Amino acid sequence: MEYLHLFANCKLVKGASMSLICDLQLRKYYHIPNDMAEVLEYLADHSIDETYEAFGIDNKSIIQSYIKFVIKQDMGFLDDKIWKEMTPLSLTWDAFTEITNVIFEIKVGMDFQVPFVQDLLALHLQAVEIRSYEIIPLEQLKELLAMFKYSTVLSIKLILHDNPAVSEKEWQHIMEDDFRINTILLHSAKENRQVKLMRDTATIIYSQSKLDSCLQCGVIQPSYFSTSIELFSESQLHNTCLNRKLAIDQEGHIKNCPSMKANYGHFHSTSLASILSNAEFRKDWFINKDQIAVCQDCEFRHICTDCRAFTERTHIDSSGRDTSKPLKCGYDPYSNQWEDWTKNPLKEEAISYYQMEDVIKQASHG
Repeated sequence: MEYLHLFANCKLVKGASMSLICDLQLRKYYHIPNDMAEVLEYLADHSIDETYEAFGIDNKSIIQSYIKFVIKQDMGFLDDKIWKEMTPLSLTWDAFTEITNVIFEIKVGMDFQVPFVQDLLALHLQAVEIRSYEIIPLEQLKELLAMFKYSTVLSIKLILHDNPAVSEKEWQHIMEDDFRINTILLHSAKENRQVKLMRDTATIIYSQSKLDSCLQCGVIQPSYFSTSIELFSESQLHNTCLNRKLAIDQEGHIKNCPSMKANYGHFHSTSLASILSNAEFRKDWFINKDQIAVCQDCEFRHICTDCRAFTERTHIDSSGRDTSKPLKCGYDPYSNQWEDWTKNPLKEEAISYYQMEDVIKQASHG
């Protein structure tokens, strides 16, 4: 008897019409028919010959093609028995700190030398994003970046208004001074182009698109998918955007995300301890994709980001808990088609609610 074993790092995710095999080690995913997913699930506990018998000998060649695909992509192996000793990959998730990632919206003259930010840095942050919608003096930006010099932050992303007074070489020096700065996106630039640095580990992106508010955030698209064990594990029980995230908007308000309405005080006058002990601040951390309308039927749900700031507003319970699909997602897991979400008539009411008409017009003319 011959058996097929999927490697523990290769996880099946079934959707309404299609499925994925997620290779969490090589960070790849493969779109497969649901029929193939059902066969692979059956093969986990049965021999190949038993599988032929269960699914019909007429489907033998199809089943063989599924097995060959798994072997060719190095996602499994054949053996003469079921290895009960093989340990399943644990998908438990936790982090060393109560906040893992922070977004800072900045404007000219904004002062971050305050106890709240110092306390944040003491939390062993992993990722920081700094955004501006206006031109920020280079010295002000450098002062802010200097605050992270001796922190545990692993990744820094800058999304800034292009400053004609700052040369490409100056941006390059900033990245070379701190290897944690892996991306600098300069919006409102004169041209669209990319500059790869340090053996393609860092990128400067010049974009003509104008970013003038957080209303432009929250877009769901395949380029944002991540087949990492970290995200896949976190997604099992947590929200893939808001979990352990804190944001300070350009007015200094403390939020889960700059795009969300609820704020929990000003960072000049509020203690971090009071934020972390606030159950309301934490509540959206635990809305995972299995609880969100439509997303729960999507094969991409465990490798996808989420957005609770802008939703279709179709599933809001009496307590105000919103489990609606992200507004800016154009994927239909029932037809497996992507569409332009801005042109879907079923989203018009939500677009109006968030007053996004001008943002969409600007994007369409950009």
